[in-house]
Amino acid sequence: MPVGCHVVEQQNKRPVSNVIPFLSYRKARRDRVLRKMAAMRAAKERKRLARPAPVPAPKRQRWHRLEFGVRDKLTGQTAWHDLKSVRHATIAVRLLLRHYV
Repeated sequence: MPVGCHVVEQQNKRPVSNVIPFLSYRKARRDRVLRKMAAMRAAKERKRLARPAPVPAPKRQRWHRLEFGVRDKLTGQTAWHDLKSVRHATIAVRLLLRHYV
């Protein structure tokens, strides 16, 4: 060997033969994971179908203690409405007077 020349050792080099089994293992592993996930989804769906559908809670309705009525003397019709507020009653009576008198 001539003076001044150094032999460089190759480090951290993987042999090419290790790459091919890794790729085939990776594909097989991916297929196994996908099958497992599909089985889990199917089991979850079966459990969901086995449970009865949840019944929604009934909606609460407002309840007003007082009501007001309007009677038509000509026809004898009477209409009763919940007294939500004085403002609501004045608006209702104003509409009656505007359209029916």
